[in-house]
Amino acid sequence: MSQRAAAQSREALLVAGLVLAPLLPFLGKAFSIDTPVFVAVARQIVAAPLDPFGFEMFWDETSLAAAVFNRNPPLLSYWLAPWLALFGEHEWLLHAATLVFPLVAALAFLGIARRLCGAGVAPAVLLVTSPAFVVLATTLLLDVPVLACMLLAVYALLRGSDAGAARWQWGAGAAVAAAGLMKYVGFSAAPLVGAGALLLCERRGVAFARVMLPPLLVWSGWALWTQQLYGAVHFFGSTDVVAQRSYAMPLFGNQATSAFIWYGGALVFPVVLWARTLLRAGRGLEVALLALGVGAAAVVFLVTDGEPARRHAIDLGHTVLAIVCCAGGAFLWLAVLRPREALATPEDAFLSLWLGGLLVFSLFVNWHINAADALLAAPPALLLWFRRPELRPSAAWVRGCVVGMLLLSIGLAVADTIQANFYRSVARRIVEEIGDAPGARWFVGNWGFQHYLVERGFRPVLPIALGESRLAEGDWLAAPRNVAQQEIGVHQQLYEVVETGSFERAGDWPLRTTNPDAGAGFYSHRLGYTPFAWSRRAFETVQLGRVVAVKAPVPGVP
Repeated sequence: MSQRAAAQSREALLVAGLVLAPLLPFLGKAFSIDTPVFVAVARQIVAAPLDPFGFEMFWDETSLAAAVFNRNPPLLSYWLAPWLALFGEHEWLLHAATLVFPLVAALAFLGIARRLCGAGVAPAVLLVTSPAFVVLATTLLLDVPVLACMLLAVYALLRGSDAGAARWQWGAGAAVAAAGLMKYVGFSAAPLVGAGALLLCERRGVAFARVMLPPLLVWSGWALWTQQLYGAVHFFGSTDVVAQRSYAMPLFGNQATSAFIWYGGALVFPVVLWARTLLRAGRGLEVALLALGVGAAAVVFLVTDGEPARRHAIDLGHTVLAIVCCAGGAFLWLAVLRPREALATPEDAFLSLWLGGLLVFSLFVNWHINAADALLAAPPALLLWFRRPELRPSAAWVRGCVVGMLLLSIGLAVADTIQANFYRSVARRIVEEIGDAPGARWFVGNWGFQHYLVERGFRPVLPIALGESRLAEGDWLAAPRNVAQQEIGVHQQLYEVVETGSFERAGDWPLRTTNPDAGAGFYSHRLGYTPFAWSRRAFETVQLGRVVAVKAPVPGVP
């Protein structure tokens, strides 16, 4: 083995170690956020492999049909289904089965960075130690898997730009096809990789055809199949979210500002780069000061008192955090997307198209901002950053940044796990509290709370529009504070419920990821002002009540 090959192998092992070491302690994390839907689809695939959405469950107020309420494709569930069928529905097992995705994402990005930046290990370690990467990789959500597919597609495209590398071009097309069936935002990989083929490859027309044909065939087949099975092309089901979006101020201004807050806060390295530039008062100081001014004005006028309305007003500490995060995110984007440098070479144009396209997605397509927006935008931002000699940091700076980011990322993963695990444990405690007492068991709630109560025989209280949930005197009702996603006021007019118990997950851990009381919204800016928060507020409170009377019918309610 040559000296260069040995060095590259050591770099790959370092990156793989930085991926796996923080994730292994979280393999037993409870199912959280949208994971119960993907597990339910995997369960359906085991029973009927060609009919992934052929079942009903209550998840939101749109429909009981999985083909309608679930706006995501099923590829991750197809990956989970064999594991589930062979070994059962164990959290640690399914989490272990998905470790391949952060590994593929990290190693593919390492290969991309080597080709486009010379030394690839620094951008790679900054990506894999960011909070967006670490926390999302502890879940069974679609974001890290779709990132892995997109990065694999770009890596294959770069290999395919070499002469005589047709198999890599076909491989890039296959990875694009997989990205679109992993999560529909993966459709964006098609124009990106297609443009890359035209910019970077010899025999551009042939290369373009090779990278575009696999996704067009696969996605067309998926469209025809879902039309046949469910009466509609499945990926068109998300268009109403975009079509019904409001672009009026201050709602749009709040989302636009939140995009840069999440870019800075969920990735952290943009904030460190901005602070370094500000403190050194050297080249780039004007841009850093501009980013600070714009961030401060946007946060104060569009976030702290804007739409969407949140549960609590933002406090001074988190206003400062939001301003710093926004300034960091805006600074990096302003620094790397300067027109002269952004279009200097075909590679720069390709990366600028990649980053700019994701910014357009965050601002004009996605209905909310979350850590996944930042995660998808991180690779092109890092690549453009490290291609600028005046911005490229020293190895010592990268090491210090990685250590600090990793500590914060693990801390946030712990906070996220505490909340997720509480829903699993509280389901058991509620069952023990009720014991053998008579009365049907009901709940109002979502995410992991729903999953673990359904496992124990509880039924959801349905919105009036979706069906009847007629509670009777003596029935039990459990409701959480933070994940009760439907309005239960109408039901409260129908029944008198007396609280019989309350379960709270308090604790001294000072970080929160998804907590409207703390103003933290890692998974949606509609839940908080920043992706995470320093807070000692309760992670969650769940109330258990019993129906003591059925009131007279409410006019208009069946």
